[in-house]
Amino acid sequence: MKGFFSSLGWLLFLLTAAGSLIFYNFVYLPAQSRIIRMEREIQMWTGRVDELSDSLKMLSTGADTLFSVSYRFDELFTSAESLKLSATGESILRKILPQLASGPVVEVIGSCERRPPASARWQSSWEFSAFAAATVARWLISLGVPAAKVRVVSLGDRLFTGRPEGPDAQLLNRRIQIVVRAR
Repeated sequence: MKGFFSSLGWLLFLLTAAGSLIFYNFVYLPAQSRIIRMEREIQMWTGRVDELSDSLKMLSTGADTLFSVSYRFDELFTSAESLKLSATGESILRKILPQLASGPVVEVIGSCERRPPASARWQSSWEFSAFAAATVARWLISLGVPAAKVRVVSLGDRLFTGRPEGPDAQLLNRRIQIVVRAR
């Protein structure tokens, strides 16, 4: 009798193991693979939505810009220390006058390196870039752009390229950007 119960126990164990394997292979694995596939698809679509939302942010922030142009200081001024417009700079500004009439707001944005020129009278990069932008704004107003439309913005060293100090870095960092905005 002891051998019968032992054989019956082993038989029940083997039937339970076989039933578990059948359940695992035919019910659990397909469901699990469907879940994994769905999770991957959700991750893919979430990534696509994030990419699209980033693209929409970029489009919406630039949507109010009607015209934008950027010049280095050496293109507009005779020297960075004096910040006097050169003849070339005056002709450049005259050429863009028609585009400046296309919108209600004209921003003149100045930026420069971390330290203003040593021989200059400015205490900070903010003052230096503001003075440069104001010089260009005054010239635009003298050319006929209504003063109520013109805004002067100083970015100081916010657009600093991070390159080592020197003449090449100064040319890249000292910039005047003129932007026409819809509002």
